[in-house]
Order: sequence, then C-alpha cells, then structure tokens
Amino acid sequence: MNTKQTMTVAIAVAALIGLLIGCQPREAVDETAVKNHQDTHRIEVTFTPGTIEGDRFTPDTSLPAITFTADETTQWQQSQPVQVRADIPYFVQLKHYGKKGDLLNGEYTTNGEDRIHQHFFIPVDYGDYDSPLDVIDYRYLDTDPWDAPFTTGAKVIGDKNPIGLKGVMRFKTAGLDFGIRVRLLHARGSKWNDKGEASPFYRPGNWTANGQYDLDLRMPIQVLNQ
Repeated sequence: MNTKQTMTVAIAVAALIGLLIGCQPREAVDETAVKNHQDTHRIEVTFTPGTIEGDRFTPDTSLPAITFTADETTQWQQSQPVQVRADIPYFVQLKHYGKKGDLLNGEYTTNGEDRIHQHFFIPVDYGDYDSPLDVIDYRYLDTDPWDAPFTTGAKVIGDKNPIGLKGVMRFKTAGLDFGIRVRLLHARGSKWNDKGEASPFYRPGNWTANGQYDLDLRMPIQVLNQ
C-alpha cells in the first residue's frame, strides 16, 4: 500500500470513529443538581389591589398594597398575616433576592430556566371547604420580557409558560384565616407533561414528582370581613 492509499485509509478510519462517537447517546443532565441560578435567600411578595380587564391590570390607588417578606434567617416565617379583602383582584408579584441582595428573577426566567421553574400557590388549612378553588383563584400573568412593568401592555405568556413571578389572585371567602404554601418547582427536564400541559397553580402534576423545590414557605392569609 502506497503513502497516498495509507493516508486515505487513515482519514476514513478517523471519520468512522468520529461518526460512532457522535452517535453515542449523551448523558442526561440532572438540572436539580446542576443549577444555573443562585439560591433564594429572601423573598418579597407584594399584593396590589385593583381591577383586571383581559391581560391588563390597573391598580386601585385608593387601597394600600401589602408586602410579605421572609428569609432564611427567620426560617421563612412571617409573624403577621397578610390581610386582604374578598372579591378584589390582587396583582401578586414575587421578587427573589440572593445572598448579596441582588434580584434573581432574571435567573429563573432566562437561559432556558423558565422551562423548569414554576411557582405554586397552594391553599392549606382552609377548613371545611371542599377544594382549593373554593378559597382562591389565581391566574399566571408572566410577561415577555420578564421584567416588563405590570401596568404596561407587555406580551403575557403565563397561560402557556406559567412561572408565577406575576399573577392575579382573588380571595373568595370573607372572614377566612388560612395559609398559602408557596413552592417554586425546579423540574427535571421540563415542567410540562408529554402533552405539553403545565400543572395548575394549586397542585403540582404527578409528572413533576421527581423534581425539587427552590423555595417552600407558608404565607398566613386573613381575608377581612367586608
């Protein structure tokens, strides 16, 4: 075999090896173990009363906004309940802060992190009512871009890509004291099932059972009598 033939065979063998290596399945990435975001050290939840028409929320400036804060130093506890009124839409906005005080919301919504993160607002300790839906309604109003002010006409993606950094909540029962368990899912692979469906706000789907939670706290809620 001459030199030219030898080189041709070597190139063909190298190409074949490259093809075989390229065809090997890639190891799945466990996105709950390799995080592309910082951990939340403090959470701020603001309830702004107002009205909603379509996707546009308008604050009611005659009523005060209410802010709930909790952090790891207090084991995510809040001593005073959030006092709200029944049958008034509240714009609920969450802000996550890192250890150094920097806002983390963008880390949960960019670079593909939106496909594995979703907040849940799960009513607990609500007495004799049959369903969480007897206590509250919630609608995801996340936007593109993620940091668009809620008073603008930004594109709303919450119906297709629910994250829960922005949404509208309505409390249905005056005089009820209960809790809302706020959980931030960090899914393995995807928060959607194989039909492209995301979980409802009050119940993580069974297809997310192997995920983890980047945040898990309880907000005490007191719905005032009118």
